[in-house]
Amino acid sequence: MDTFAEIHNVDRLNRFVMRLEEDSKIHANHHPPTLEDVQRRACEIHHEHGAVNGGYTLDEWLEAEHELEGTDGPDSENNLVH
Repeated sequence: MDTFAEIHNVDRLNRFVMRLEEDSKIHANHHPPTLEDVQRRACEIHHEHGAVNGGYTLDEWLEAEHELEGTDGPDSENNLVH
């Protein structure tokens, strides 16, 4: 391999590593919501929908989970269950 190709590959590798480090810094501060957080929000949503007592529906739980995870819903790329 010639020197130019070696330098080019090292440069590409360095850019890739830097991008991974940036991504890991972004995700290092992100913590998934706890079950208590989701439960609390699901109850709030349930009451916002007009309920006066009782629990919450699965749809309300999923809505709370997605809100707290910062996703737009089941079709979102960040569709992880914690």
